[in-house]
Amino acid sequence: MNTQAFESSGLRRAALTLHALGHDDRDWLLQRLHAPQRQVLRTLLAELKALSIPPDQRVINAALDAATPGASPRPPGEALALCRALEKEPLALQELALASMPAPQRADVMAHWQGPRPPLPSAVSLERTPRLSEALLASWLEAAQGDVA
Repeated sequence: MNTQAFESSGLRRAALTLHALGHDDRDWLLQRLHAPQRQVLRTLLAELKALSIPPDQRVINAALDAATPGASPRPPGEALALCRALEKEPLALQELALASMPAPQRADVMAHWQGPRPPLPSAVSLERTPRLSEALLASWLEAAQGDVA
């Protein structure tokens, strides 16, 4: 599998998802990413605007549904690293991250959780935005791996 093409596709899908969000939500999420990811997504968002693609969630959901790949296996140790990174985040961010994970991944992360468990918000569902979820989770993983080094 071409990893670079997969990452490019994932970033484009994340940009589509961000494009559909309100300005404040989009900026808030972008600020949680590492600078290189944030810059790429800002460039892609500018392209969407220049192409006059409407920020209509229905249009974007249709595009995402058409391009959703199958679940990929998770590397060993990822659940523990994600758990440790998320435990350091504010409760609202923990809830968002956990709600964005597929149920099996969330269960793996929660198996390592120490302390009070954050509730999963019933109103938040990022199941239709897998690339945004993956970008956010990758950012937390990168932060967690930096803490270990």
